[in-house]
Amino acid sequence: MKISKEHAARLLANLKLGSSVAENDTLLESARVETSVFDDLLADRVDLIPGTKGSGKTALYRMFVDFLPDLMFQKRRIVIAHGVQQRQDTIFLAYKQQFDAMSESDFVDFWCIYFVSLAYEQFIKNLRFKELLKPHKDAIRAFRDAYRKAGIPDFKGSKSLKEIIAWSLAVVRKLKPTVKWTPPGDVGQLELSLGLESSPMAAREMTDDDPRMPAHIDALASSLEQLLGQVKLSLWLMVDRLDELFTRRSETEKKALRGLLRTLRWFGSDRVRLKIFLRDDIFEYIVEGEGFTALTHVTDRMSD
Repeated sequence: MKISKEHAARLLANLKLGSSVAENDTLLESARVETSVFDDLLADRVDLIPGTKGSGKTALYRMFVDFLPDLMFQKRRIVIAHGVQQRQDTIFLAYKQQFDAMSESDFVDFWCIYFVSLAYEQFIKNLRFKELLKPHKDAIRAFRDAYRKAGIPDFKGSKSLKEIIAWSLAVVRKLKPTVKWTPPGDVGQLELSLGLESSPMAAREMTDDDPRMPAHIDALASSLEQLLGQVKLSLWLMVDRLDELFTRRSETEKKALRGLLRTLRWFGSDRVRLKIFLRDDIFEYIVEGEGFTALTHVTDRMSD
């Protein structure tokens, strides 16, 4: 059957072949290809998903955060919480000056606060889970108590990603038990106490550059895992677009992402998982040279 040129032109004009950039493709949900990495992630066999630029990391990330949360919750009892989103990278860039002044240990503190806050905002305070969590007030109270003792502010109502970053940075600035200050003139160095609750880890066992938040993470993670266990859920904290958050190949990017990888060890239980999507060239860049302590713990659950 022959068709007219005009009809053929209309058919071709309405034909959708998808976007050249998979992460922006409106057909991604219905036309996705479930690769071996997809299967590994779905089965919770991997936490670190590296790949070359354009290999489909963000497309895979979008499958889980945009299209699969309901299915993961209903069929697998997994709650998907996510931090960095498309077009949200400018929020991180807005705090460039503060990030540039931070050490790698400061970034460990920052990421710990950031992910715990995401868990609080997107799970415990999420109205979707209100009825499910209602019978477990004691477990929620235990988490909030650990949250407060860690020095993280507990605001009423839901907060935006920008607000989460802002208060995470504020807590990082206050975590050090003392601040050393050398006043003008030859009068020596003074130490100023910041007045926070003392860390569970004895100060004499720590240096000024040690991260402080991990000393609180055991209590926070334990209370969160207890709550998740009572409602028979698991929580995945997913983060992507890390190549867009900090100035490329900068010292800040290296410190920030090394701190992020170090944070993996505190979010690796059966109930709470941190899922990181990262370009493989960036991964190699941040672990090369000076080396990376306990790298095998990071690569143990890394996809091919």
